[in-house]
Amino acid sequence: MDLVDPYLVARRVAAATRLGISPSDVRTALYDHPVHGVIAPAYLSVDPTAARISVAIALMGPANALGGWAALRVQGNTWFDGLDRSGDDRDVLIHCLPGSQLRVRPGIEPSEGRVHPDETLARGSFAVTTLARAAYDEMRVAVGVREAVVVLDMATSTTSGMPHTTLDAVAAVVESHHKTRGIAQARQALAMSSPRSASPWETRTRLLAELDVGLSGLLVNVPVFDVSGALLGVADLIDPVTGLVIESDGAHHRAAEQHTLDNVREERFERAGLVVCRVTSLDHQDRWATVGRLASAHRDAARSLRRDWTLVQPDWWRTWPAARRWA
Repeated sequence: MDLVDPYLVARRVAAATRLGISPSDVRTALYDHPVHGVIAPAYLSVDPTAARISVAIALMGPANALGGWAALRVQGNTWFDGLDRSGDDRDVLIHCLPGSQLRVRPGIEPSEGRVHPDETLARGSFAVTTLARAAYDEMRVAVGVREAVVVLDMATSTTSGMPHTTLDAVAAVVESHHKTRGIAQARQALAMSSPRSASPWETRTRLLAELDVGLSGLLVNVPVFDVSGALLGVADLIDPVTGLVIESDGAHHRAAEQHTLDNVREERFERAGLVVCRVTSLDHQDRWATVGRLASAHRDAARSLRRDWTLVQPDWWRTWPAARRWA
């Protein structure tokens, strides 16, 4: 059986009838009506995020382009889920290309802002903005500079395994636009980003350490070895001067298997003389208490006299296939 593209399950009623779906069938329980004039097969189980994007694609037609978080999502970067920090659905950004228009409807956000020809590409039967342009639009509307950095880190991450763009590509998009709402925030985020971040919470923890604690020179997702060349683990964040390791625990760290692996790695780090400070997503709710913990851990690391660890990569690491993720 052919696989169904989850982003194309919804169709305008007029398009469905042209494909042979009768008006009487449209009115049966075989089809859902997510918005007026659009149907989707009720017998197909589709992820709710994909379903929302599918409706937006059906509404926008061939003359417009999918943008923002939805464009990143359909190109495989699933860090972008279309939810705000409160867990509420965000509208899908639709770029109205020259000669087209789209009226406002629930769930979609039409934009007539300028889109350069090289900022869109075809994805089958519909157009999307490039990963770089989509990241730019998300950075502009992010709630503050730190969240704009989170957007950029996740859109450019080389360590998370997601499809990604590059900082240079996003910078080129930013510099090709002028006097656009939120562009100053996008420029600030470019100066603070790290494409080595592997999750949103890693980025938020790094910014907490850098901006609130005042730590500088932190390295992101680097392998740490003992003096014999054995791998101790990959540190989320490490201060190469003092030996402070900051581990950021997102939701996936709560699983028993992952928690066990984290504990084993932390024990190896500490036996080698590193000082480990673990920061969870809940710790970010008590920001200044967490700042105090990080500052204390940094002082402890600076006073430590043991350094049975190194960041110098042994020859075996450079040829090990699993190390490519962290290259």
